Amino acid sequence: MAKAMVTQDRVFEVADMLTARGEEPSILSVQAAIGGGSYSTVKRYLDIWKEAGRQRRAQIDLPDAAVERLMSLGRDFWVLLEERAALQVDQIRADAKKEAAALESQVRQAEQAIAKLEHDKDRLEQLAADREAANLALQAEVHVQRERATAAESKETQLEARIVDLKAELDRTLGQADAERQAASSARKEAQAARLQVLH
Repeated sequence: MAKAMVTQDRVFEVADMLTARGEEPSILSVQAAIGGGSYSTVKRYLDIWKEAGRQRRAQIDLPDAAVERLMSLGRDFWVLLEERAALQVDQIRADAKKEAAALESQVRQAEQAIAKLEHDKDRLEQLAADREAANLALQAEVHVQRERATAAESKETQLEARIVDLKAELDRTLGQADAERQAASSARKEAQAARLQVLH
């Protein structure tokens, strides 16, 4: 069975639809909505969609008051960090980096496992197709052999009938030859008797 075709436009459309319904688009949910598609292909297009979304959000113009408020909060936040959590920030960053690296490693392993499963699935489908073709070829060969066997049986029947005819003809020929021998023997005896009578 053919796989569902996955395009970037289709992934974007499904991701937008899921977002509009209040759902977070994931590789599995997008695959389910599309009806299939390669894991790696869907992931690549979904990553592009997410990056485009981040860029759109970054380009949104905010009111000056909101911008000033955000900047003020940002300055206060960084002052607070510098004064009270400088060391903690470094530790948090290190932990976050380790966790992100671990997650990336898990994602890579999962992607490799999925790619292997997809490869194995394709290989098994090809193997099944090859076996089906071999089975059809074998069935065709069995049909040919059966036809040959039927023809051989018919030929054998004809030969057996011919043998019976030949035996009957041989019996007739032998009977006729025996009768001719007996007639010749009687003729010889009669000729011999005639010669004896002449001599006497």
